Amino acid sequence: MKITIVSGKKQTAAECERGENLLGVLRKNGFMIPASCGGRGVCGKCRVEISAGDGNERSVLACETSVEEGMTVRVGEYRGGGLTDSDAEKFACDGEDGFGVAVDIGTTTVAFALCELSTGKTVEKYAVLNGQAPFGADVISRIMAAEAGHAPAMAQAVRGQIEEAVSRFSAKYSLPAVKKVAVCGNTTMLHLFCGEDVSGIGRYPFTPAFTEYRSSPGREFGISAQEVQILPSVSAYVGGDVVAGCVASGLDEKEALLADIGTNGEMIAHAGGRLLCTSTAAGPCFEGANIECGTGGVAGAIDRVTSEGGKITYTTIGGAAPRGICGAGLVDAVALMLGRGAIDETGAFAEGDKFYISDKVYVSQKDIRNFQLAKSAVSSGINVLSARAGLDLCREDSLYIAGGLGFYLSGESARKVGLLPAGAGTRVIGNAALAGTQACMLSKAALVRAKKIAAEAEYIDLSADPAFMDEYIENMNFPEE
Repeated sequence: MKITIVSGKKQTAAECERGENLLGVLRKNGFMIPASCGGRGVCGKCRVEISAGDGNERSVLACETSVEEGMTVRVGEYRGGGLTDSDAEKFACDGEDGFGVAVDIGTTTVAFALCELSTGKTVEKYAVLNGQAPFGADVISRIMAAEAGHAPAMAQAVRGQIEEAVSRFSAKYSLPAVKKVAVCGNTTMLHLFCGEDVSGIGRYPFTPAFTEYRSSPGREFGISAQEVQILPSVSAYVGGDVVAGCVASGLDEKEALLADIGTNGEMIAHAGGRLLCTSTAAGPCFEGANIECGTGGVAGAIDRVTSEGGKITYTTIGGAAPRGICGAGLVDAVALMLGRGAIDETGAFAEGDKFYISDKVYVSQKDIRNFQLAKSAVSSGINVLSARAGLDLCREDSLYIAGGLGFYLSGESARKVGLLPAGAGTRVIGNAALAGTQACMLSKAALVRAKKIAAEAEYIDLSADPAFMDEYIENMNFPEE
């Protein structure tokens, strides 16, 4: 039998079996419907509109719905945008001929940059939601999905997206060929992309199958490029994205701390000739998961919330109609709620249990609790790592904030909610991972730096550090004015 899937102007006739799970059918046909809970009917992110033969349309969760003959399914267009920019846009290059594509495989978003290898010029950048989203919102759920037999599907999801980007760039700019594809990501994302076993990452002693730099012909991944480069990682939970961020920010050449805030809170500090790194289980809150109206950095995501004349105002990515709120917008919204007294320092609502940003987008009491867990994990990690490294974060440009959150984040709002330390010399640098990957693709010297960073960085396990738990409990509340 067939069902019809409608997304924007695209209409697809999908073959399926009667009674088959709708989320699975959508997944098989390339529709990246978010399912933060992995399809357990908990998160509510996979909601779609369906109509059967009677023509009546209703809203359902795809993971809890079976397909029927003649069904029409309307899904949103989940195409990312805005998560590619950074302040590191000038790259040294070796001047070789041809074109290359840099790729940052984030747990939530995959970002691409087409570069001219001879000049280092960035021709175009864009981002899409990670095609693995239906398998879960965070690395742990992806690892569980891989162990349940979905590893090949997850590998193909991202490889297919990269090949689609290469084909799109080639057609748009009439490229004879793409010479290189350089890839970074957290350690789990790189393992899934490479088809490596991720089970060692998910359980003690958290041993990845590989962390070293790799280079392979593109055909091994089904990608139309002569060479695919995989940037090195440090450990199971500090990946090639942080290494690339170090290269882009020049952290290996100055004393500072870099925090890459996304689905994971990965951090690295350079001080006294040592590189110390760690990660915190921030969860996917900052990427829109576990937030009732949360979304990734897609068109229509509320990315900035302010108040003018007592009235709430906001902006959205791409200027589209609001469809949800992303991490940076959430930080602004919580700061605004604190300023208005809508919540107190414990996070409790003064009245009701929802705070509306637009007619349909709101922040709930449950959202605030999830936000507190995430922001405390990040701020506590920053405090403990800087103390272990002996870094004074009050110096200018001593704290770099990168990641999907890092382009839109308001430093003022982040300090008000306690996400970032008060008085820290903070510099928001956007997607440093993508920028660093571009640098490594363009320059052998940058790649040597990346390998050196990955080899020399020392990992600190915060779960075994009593100071972290003390900080975590203390930072759960919001700062008092």
